[in-house]
Amino acid sequence: MKEVILTTLIIQIILVLLIIGILFFVLKQIQASKLEKRFEAFSLQSNKDVEISFFDQLSLSIWKKIHKLSKIFSHSAVLCDYAQKYDRYIPYEEREKKENMDYISIKFALGILFILLNIISLVFSAHVNTMTCLLSFLIGFFLPDIALAIKFKKKRKQIEEDLLKAIIIMNNSFKSGRNIMQAIQIVKTELEGPIADEFGKIYLDITYGLSLEVVFNRFYERVKLEDAKYIASSLTLLNKTGGNIVSVFESIEKSFFDKKKLQNEMNSLTAASVFVFRVLVALPLIFTLVIFILNPTYFNPLFQSGIGIFITLIILFLYINYIVVIKKAMKVKM
Repeated sequence: MKEVILTTLIIQIILVLLIIGILFFVLKQIQASKLEKRFEAFSLQSNKDVEISFFDQLSLSIWKKIHKLSKIFSHSAVLCDYAQKYDRYIPYEEREKKENMDYISIKFALGILFILLNIISLVFSAHVNTMTCLLSFLIGFFLPDIALAIKFKKKRKQIEEDLLKAIIIMNNSFKSGRNIMQAIQIVKTELEGPIADEFGKIYLDITYGLSLEVVFNRFYERVKLEDAKYIASSLTLLNKTGGNIVSVFESIEKSFFDKKKLQNEMNSLTAASVFVFRVLVALPLIFTLVIFILNPTYFNPLFQSGIGIFITLIILFLYINYIVVIKKAMKVKM
């Protein structure tokens, strides 16, 4: 019986890793095709003679099905409200191709896919459990959220690093006599990456007639950075009390420059502590993996009784709390 359970577990892990690997491979190919399309304008080869690649066809087919599913889900008011939080994940250049409901469709599709994988793996043990199917659906449903959260965290960090460059460009534009629309367009053109995408959205919001205060408040709501909140607050004060926008942005530039300088000094001082923290977090996982490889049945008592499961949950709870508490203690607010 134990051998059957272990075999089933191994098959499940292999299938999950296989589907994740296929997804990453497809995403890489889609990204490569996007880069290829960007360079088509500089190519001497005629676009009429180029056939659509297999991965382009696959991508178009998948997105067509996702859009159809999104139209069905859009009839639900609850799902429409839930989908609004995914607006910040839509890139500026893809705002006409994607909508927030597409992410909900992807979540449901992955949940169903994980259920099918679970059923296929459980066929080998001739036992289909409702709880494992539900767990598989929840893993597939929330897996895109984890991926998007990691991507968004990386995007926020990049925006935080490039925001000072954007403010310097805007300030220099104001000094040379350009207006706010021209300054934002220069930032959108000169810079690359997430900051250019966000300033593209800012430019679009101003084009729609929104005030500068509202536009930068929307920018803060998307990125949730204190620097963006500081810009929004400064522009709100400027709007209510009046003043020179050049002097306001000079003050913002000086404040950001001093903060970045202090942040670099703090990173240098806390680099050793951060390294020790990461090692201490990784050690229990490494030891657990080594013990499991040497003796796969060593942890079986923790999963074969109610007390063992309760102890496992307590261990996980303490481990997660340890990470959260230490991380908060090491965080320095400026």
